[in-house]
Amino acid sequence: MNKIRLCIGSNDGNNVAKTHMGDTEYFYIYDIFANSKHVFVEKRINTAINLGHAKVEKMKGVIKIIEDSDVLVARQKSPNFVRIARKTKYQPVVVKTEKISDVLTTLCKSFDEIYEQTTRRKNGEVFDTILEL
Repeated sequence: MNKIRLCIGSNDGNNVAKTHMGDTEYFYIYDIFANSKHVFVEKRINTAINLGHAKVEKMKGVIKIIEDSDVLVARQKSPNFVRIARKTKYQPVVVKTEKISDVLTTLCKSFDEIYEQTTRRKNGEVFDTILEL
């Protein structure tokens, strides 16, 4: 079954942080599936939080922590989200919704579109699309 691994930046596990993903205390990892199911995988500590706002070193530090993810989810588009979209295999997604449970529902509804983007990236294609849902 097709799945997408998500990384959501949050300080409390209930809400997507209002700041950039790299400025959150934790990364919550979820798998979503085409049948609209989602599974919590684990919570990871953001050890790269103090590496400097919008710095490439911070982006690299975050990627080391969440390297098995396909999609990075935040409420704000950051300079590093733009870099990630242009230069990596990860698909950034900016969401308007605050509650993680609602975000998961929204992402599941957009599964096909997100899966297409992540598949293109896994196949080596590089493009600057940041999905906004």
